[in-house]
Amino acid sequence: MVLKWRVIRPFLFFIIPSLSFLSSSNMESGRLHYEVIRNGDVIGDLFATKSLNEGTIDYSTESTVKIKMLMTFSLYSKVTGSFRNGMLVNGSALRTVNGKSRVNTTISWKANHYDIHEEDEREEVIKENITYSTARLYHDEPVGIKIVFSENFRKFIPLKEVRPHYYELKLPDGNSNFYTYTNGICSAAEVSTNFSKAFFRLKK
Repeated sequence: MVLKWRVIRPFLFFIIPSLSFLSSSNMESGRLHYEVIRNGDVIGDLFATKSLNEGTIDYSTESTVKIKMLMTFSLYSKVTGSFRNGMLVNGSALRTVNGKSRVNTTISWKANHYDIHEEDEREEVIKENITYSTARLYHDEPVGIKIVFSENFRKFIPLKEVRPHYYELKLPDGNSNFYTYTNGICSAAEVSTNFSKAFFRLKK
């Protein structure tokens, strides 16, 4: 079971993290729909939404995936982030495997720092401002961004533009995710592990 968890864990992060290719700078709201593909088969869906509400931009990424190996794993993930004046004010990450919680994190801004609470773990504090998190990856191309806050790992992780509109996000576990953008919107992505690859394809 330990080996199986190591195999599926990168899929969980990637799913944690729009049916048009409008520029994100002009897009106040929208919904993106991606097919999750592994070994040529569609194994699930991811929906990413962005909405503007009285000066706050809300992002949400929600996915359901089934992976069949020696047994079937049903993976659910939801990541949220609310930004005001260019800064994260609230966020969350929820991941389950076969209905059992693996991650349940909340993030909130408190005057001069973030309180990060993980279920059954002690509370953490981050004092650096969070201006870009994984909740934004699908709707807003990270132009000029060098680090991204991961709601899943509860830390900043490095991002590199490999070539124009193609970015590598290096994960703490040694793997990398890759994102391709068209007109400011993520049009394709992939996650690599030691055992397999999964691809996200934007449905038109």
